[in-house]
Amino acid sequence: MGQSDPADFGDELKMELEDTFGDIIGKARFGIGMTQAGVAASAGCSADRVAVLESGQMPTQEDVLALAVPLGLDGDKLGAILHWTPDAVRCDTVCQAVRRIEGRIGDYPVNGYLLIDSGTHQAALFDTAMRPDLVLAELKKAGVTLSAICITHAHADHIGGVEAIHAATGAPVYIHPHEQKNPPGRVPIAVGMEIRIGRFRIRPLMTPGHTPGGVSFFVEFGSAAIAFVGDALFAGSLGRAASAASYETLRGSVRRELLSLHGETILFPGHGPATTVDEERRHNPFFRGKKLL
Repeated sequence: MGQSDPADFGDELKMELEDTFGDIIGKARFGIGMTQAGVAASAGCSADRVAVLESGQMPTQEDVLALAVPLGLDGDKLGAILHWTPDAVRCDTVCQAVRRIEGRIGDYPVNGYLLIDSGTHQAALFDTAMRPDLVLAELKKAGVTLSAICITHAHADHIGGVEAIHAATGAPVYIHPHEQKNPPGRVPIAVGMEIRIGRFRIRPLMTPGHTPGGVSFFVEFGSAAIAFVGDALFAGSLGRAASAASYETLRGSVRRELLSLHGETILFPGHGPATTVDEERRHNPFFRGKKLL
C-alpha cells in the first residue's frame, strides 16, 4: 500500500505485523519490571537465550512454553502469533469511508486515517502520520473539508505536522489534556464527549498506558463499527507501556474499552495492519484465555 493510494485496503494482508515474537516478550518483560536474567531464572533458561529471542531469533516450542508463564502471556496465543496474520478488513462501506495515510520515519511506517462522509463532504483525521502534505493532498483529491483532527496521543509520529494541517483547514484539534502538547485549535477531550462530523458520531474511549492521555476513537454507522486505536493496541500485540507502573493501566484500558466492543468492530492501529476485536480476543497473547471480560 503505497503513499500514492491511501484508499487501497486490498493489500492489508501483505502488511507485516508491527510486533515480532521478540517485541512481544520484551514488552511483557518491561511491563512486569523483570530483567532478562530474572525471566530466565523463572523460565529455566539462560539470560543469553532471552536476549537473543528478544533480538529476533525464532523461538522453539520449548521457548514459548517456558517464557509464557513468567511473562504472564497466553502460551497458546504466543506460539500461534508466529504464523498468524489478521484477516483483511471488510471492503464495503468501511473501506469507502476510511483512507489510510502512510507516513514514514526513515523506513519505519506509521498510519494516519481519514474518515470521510461522502454525503456532506466532511472528514475527520485520526493522527497525522507526520505527513501533513499527504493529508492535505488527500483532502484536495477527495474534495472534502476537514472538520476535526483527532489525536490518539502526542508522540511525534502521531501529532507531527498538526500545526500545518490546522493552519490550512482551521479544523479543531481534539487531544486529551494529559498529553503534554498544546497545539493551535486545541479542544480538550473529556469523558462522554461526542464529536459530530457529518453523519458520523465519534466517541472518544480513554485508553491510557502507552501515554498518560492515550485515547481511541469509536465510530458506529450502519451495521459497521470501527475504532482508531493509535498505539494502545497492535494486531496481536500492545503498544509499549510508558513505564512498568503503567503496564496494567494499558492492559486494563484495552480490555475494558476495546476488547469489550462488538467482535466485528474493526480496529485501525497506528502501526501495522488493521484487525478486529474478535481477532484480538483469539490471538493477542497479552490477554489470556478466550473469555477476557
